[in-house]
Formats: sequence, structure tokens, C-alpha cells
Amino acid sequence: MKYVVVGGGALFATFLSAPIEWFKNALLFHPNTVIDATPADYGLAYEAVRFGGQDDTLLHGWYIPGPGELVFIWFHGNAGNIRTRLEHVRLMHDQVGGSHLLFDYQGFGLSQGSPSIHGILADGRAAARLIQERGWAQGKRVVFFGASLGCAVVLSLAVALGAAAPGEGIEPRAITPDRIILEAPFYSLHAMGRIVLPPLAFIVKDNLNSARLITQLTVPVLIIHGKQDETVPFQQGRELYNAAPQPKRFYAVSGGGHSGLYEIGGQRYFQTIQGFVDLVPNASSLGPTE
Repeated sequence: MKYVVVGGGALFATFLSAPIEWFKNALLFHPNTVIDATPADYGLAYEAVRFGGQDDTLLHGWYIPGPGELVFIWFHGNAGNIRTRLEHVRLMHDQVGGSHLLFDYQGFGLSQGSPSIHGILADGRAAARLIQERGWAQGKRVVFFGASLGCAVVLSLAVALGAAAPGEGIEPRAITPDRIILEAPFYSLHAMGRIVLPPLAFIVKDNLNSARLITQLTVPVLIIHGKQDETVPFQQGRELYNAAPQPKRFYAVSGGGHSGLYEIGGQRYFQTIQGFVDLVPNASSLGPTE
């Protein structure tokens, strides 16, 4: 008797892919679900928002209205949530101005679901759609502000939405940024895998490749990096700055680590951001800020 096996290799690969994907996500993401304060505890008026993410997963965020013609969308990093950004946002609100949308990726904070690479990218698109649909960006300049992991989300989203070479945009219903700020960005997910988990780096694909994405931008970008960053090497931020087209600016924070750069940089930190968001749109070069 003969047995014919059709597509056995593909079936076996499919059988293995699900647990490998789960294992990869468990290694990559460290969601913080604790929300023990709100903007009101920091003296900020706000609106709690719920909106649909990937597969109608319900995402949670806060919209903080403010003075001026800027609106910031915050894309936080790993191992945190919007609660952990409140002091930073309060100081930005007071010293730079603008309105601010903070949201949590799926599985973080009060957002439903579990995080994945595809999922957090979809969540970013959902936040950009929300700004457009609610009219919060009308007559304002939009700034995407990414921190660490959020930098890769910002770049992926900006390129997909059209803040890149003509013909790259794919989602006209979502708002596109006028400025991009990247704080402690990494070169690529695969590069970080080689640093953090060298034996398992082979399972991390380069689907969050900031080095490739940043070359496609056509909007001004500010990169902020701590010189003593213990998580993402300072040189990775430098290399991304070198790869980015003009106009661009690099702000190296002396004594700064991976987070809390606004505390280390002090007034100069906020002055650098203020100068960047106020720059003439067609400025050809900004140069580094050491």
C-alpha cells in the first residue's frame, strides 16, 4: 500500500509557525498593564478615548487638548504604557504646547489583545485615523513622537501613510505627519536581537528595519539619543541620522541613558524640540546639536 503525502513540508511549517510566533512575541514584548494615574493627576484636562485597532481590538488612550497649532501623537516604547509617559507629556504640554494623543498598543495598559509586530503597526494606523476622524488635526501641524520601539512604529507608519517618496502612501484616511521625533531609536529589530538575545536572533526578522525606512522620509526628522544609552547603543541613533535625508537634526544628550532624557537634558531638551517643530518647512539642513 502506498501513501501519498501532499504538502507535508508546508503543513509542518505551518504547524511550527504558530508556537514560534508566540515565542517571538513573548520575547520581544513586555507590556505594562498598570494604569494607576490619569492626566488629571498631573493637572491636565483630557478625554479618555476608545477606538478600534487590529481585528476590532479595542484600544485605550487619552487626548489632551492644548494651546498652539501642534498636535503630537505619542508612540511609546516597550515595558511601559501611556501612564509612564505622563510626566514627560505634562512638561511638553507646558513648555512646547500643543495637543497630545497618547494611546496604548494592544496588550499594553487598558488596551485589549496581545502585542505582535503586525498588531502594533495596525494600532499606530488606527491612532492616525482617529486624529483625522475626530478633527483634532484640523488647522494644526502633526508631530509623530516615537520612543525606542515606538520609533520603528513611527517610521513604518510614516512611510506607509505617505511621508515618504511619491507613490508610497497607502492609507489616505489617516493623518500624515509634518514632523517626526525619534527618541532612542534602534537600527533594526534584527540588530537589537543580536545584542539582547544573540542565540535567538535568527527568529527575529528585519520587519522593523528603521535603517531602511528612514531613507524614504520626506519630512523633517529629529533624533534624540542618550550618549550612555545602556539598551540601544548610541551609535545606532547616529547611523540612523546619517542615513536620513535632509532636513534632519541630531540631539545627543550627555549623561543620558535609554529613558528619561527630558530630565537629563532639562531646558535644552525642550528648547531643541521647540526649535525643531518651529523650523521653516523647506529648510534644507538643520545639522546636529551636541
